[in-house]
Amino acid sequence: MNRIVSLLKMNNCPTARKIADELSDLEVASGKVIHKNYSIRTIYRDIDALRNEFHCPILFDRATDTYRLEDTKWEFNWPSYLSEEASFALIIGSHVAEEIIPNPLRARIKKSVDELLKRSNTGFIGNANLKSLKIFAGGGEPENKGVFSVIFDSWRTHRSVKIVYDNQKGSISERVVDPHVLYYHLREWRIKAFCHKSNDDRVFVINRIRNAWQLNETFMPNKKTIDSVTADHLSSYEKLKDVKIKLTGDAVKFAKVNHMHSKQKIKNGVLFIPEVSFEVAVPWILAQGGQASVIEPAELKKRVREVAQAVIDGNSD
Repeated sequence: MNRIVSLLKMNNCPTARKIADELSDLEVASGKVIHKNYSIRTIYRDIDALRNEFHCPILFDRATDTYRLEDTKWEFNWPSYLSEEASFALIIGSHVAEEIIPNPLRARIKKSVDELLKRSNTGFIGNANLKSLKIFAGGGEPENKGVFSVIFDSWRTHRSVKIVYDNQKGSISERVVDPHVLYYHLREWRIKAFCHKSNDDRVFVINRIRNAWQLNETFMPNKKTIDSVTADHLSSYEKLKDVKIKLTGDAVKFAKVNHMHSKQKIKNGVLFIPEVSFEVAVPWILAQGGQASVIEPAELKKRVREVAQAVIDGNSD
């Protein structure tokens, strides 16, 4: 039941079958196979117990056959003991959070982790080892921490939010959005949300949101929107097709571990990319210090030349 509540709090909107599969996968991964599989009937029984005995506000959506929490702040007050693996995962997660998640949320996460670890075995990792674990994610600190908190809570509780947005092209607009996805990309926090003004999904950079107010209206998480945010589709920038880049020296090694697209390939020193935006490709190419040169398309070669020349000339435009 603890795991069921955790899945619901992670906004996964799971089906009963997904819950059963998750429980089975966890047992296999931990090497402690208690059940070969969980029956759907068992899951239904546990959900009923959560509702009736613990008054858990679980809602069921018949259209998608999924479950969610009406109040994601609801707490399952049941004593739990974390394994060494779970404690270690919390410690690592807390370290990453300190790098990319701003205050006051960062402090809230740290406090919660500390409370959980009080009741668990953390002797396997001493203070000396913990201090020597360094993570430098960089970025992530928004200019307006108050805005980030509003957006985060709206995403977490499935509430619509009214924002004042600056698109950095001289246009400032006021709109109501439903933040379905919160993600971190190119050292910035973003949301993919349904925009009521444009009646379509849009990507918004949180640092460009000048102000935000959480509204009382709620929304149902959209699985299609959530699934649309992948490593290859993290922004709404226009994409260039069939990009070819000549690589030499260390740029070849760099390209093998720093992908611009999941299906990119390297053959005879040439990097082939199905599609990529200017905003991703240009910084990547310039960072190689001359060991990456554009073969095609011509518009990418032109953009790299313009940006490089602007750097030389000191042109901030």
